[in-house]
Amino acid sequence: MDSRSSFNAFVFAQTFNRQEPKVVLAELQGAGLTGINLALNYHSSRDFLLRQGPHLEYLQEGFHYYFPNFSSYNESAIKPAQGSYYENNLLLDLISEETRRVDFDLNAWCVYLHNFNLGSRNPTATVTNVYGNQFLSELCPAHPAVREYAIGLSRDLCSRGIKKLLVESVRFHGLMHGEHHERFFLQMSKITEFLLYLCFCNSCTTEFSKRGGDPEALRNKVKFALDNFINESDSWLGLKLSITTLQEILGSEILMYLSSREATVTSLYAEICKVAQASGVQVQFLDPSTLQDKDSLHPLDDAWLAGHDAKAIGNLVDIFEPIFFETKLSDIAQVVSHFQKELTSPVAAAVSPMYPYISNKAELVEKVAGLLACDIKQVDFYLLDVMRKRDLVWITEAITAG
Repeated sequence: MDSRSSFNAFVFAQTFNRQEPKVVLAELQGAGLTGINLALNYHSSRDFLLRQGPHLEYLQEGFHYYFPNFSSYNESAIKPAQGSYYENNLLLDLISEETRRVDFDLNAWCVYLHNFNLGSRNPTATVTNVYGNQFLSELCPAHPAVREYAIGLSRDLCSRGIKKLLVESVRFHGLMHGEHHERFFLQMSKITEFLLYLCFCNSCTTEFSKRGGDPEALRNKVKFALDNFINESDSWLGLKLSITTLQEILGSEILMYLSSREATVTSLYAEICKVAQASGVQVQFLDPSTLQDKDSLHPLDDAWLAGHDAKAIGNLVDIFEPIFFETKLSDIAQVVSHFQKELTSPVAAAVSPMYPYISNKAELVEKVAGLLACDIKQVDFYLLDVMRKRDLVWITEAITAG
């Protein structure tokens, strides 16, 4: 193991409600970890937690696991809603104090725009498709009040003595993301999925108009293109979703619209990075591109689906962290090389030691060793709370072997 390498655990705040920070951190340090990525803002979920004994945990939607500093938010910003945050900072202060005492990195892990709580309270600030359907679980990164929320959230977290700000969910999420018990009883191509979700809210169309586009003309083209799916069947089944295919269906204006989306998202990352830099905090981008096609050796080719200009974001952030959960052991070297060639920022790796991604200790050891052999200096393990105790043992062996 390179002495310059760092190994962090993604962790929920709930872990520290059941055990004192000094107990948890001592165990993690003993396992060879160097820090935690603490979820300070997260979406709803139902999780079967194992590390501290079998426990079914229900996470609240869009919850802030601290008491927000509302002075960090501009007047026009959407702000954390009443009931969506802790009433004090006792837990966070205890964790922060202990990490400093034992020289353990404290990083803030934050889910920004996947937030039904805020979306349902601010429906005009959510992703809105060509039919005016609002995706209440997803705030739109083009909306001014949403952008101010993201900036205020970053400013607040960066004032709390963290080393890194892990940015997740500053993007367009896609049709099949975000709700419980979703019902789409229709055979649907990836092209249809993309067009049904494509945001035409007032903020997105205004940005497009500023760049010389005609949003109404494009909106009508998208509606016309979807007519056959709405009334009969999906004529694009079996076709690959690509920028070229979309251009063939909708014309060159869709290229301008996709570029406008990417510019909007990139500019928000620039604002977040500016805030973090002013506080001496590093920004770590959690990249979802590897989740689009687990077999792809060039995941960044699909970054546009989320509205990400990966190279531009890579030029802004301090660390670029792809999610390597499903990357095959045999593909690690090629996929890592792809990221390193395309990006200027250092590449880290998020991995999971658990099912369905890892079947045994040997696989985890091999995966971590493969990443370190590719000059990856940081590996983060997801997710401490749901791990068996043996998973932490496996992590220790993977770190030691690496």
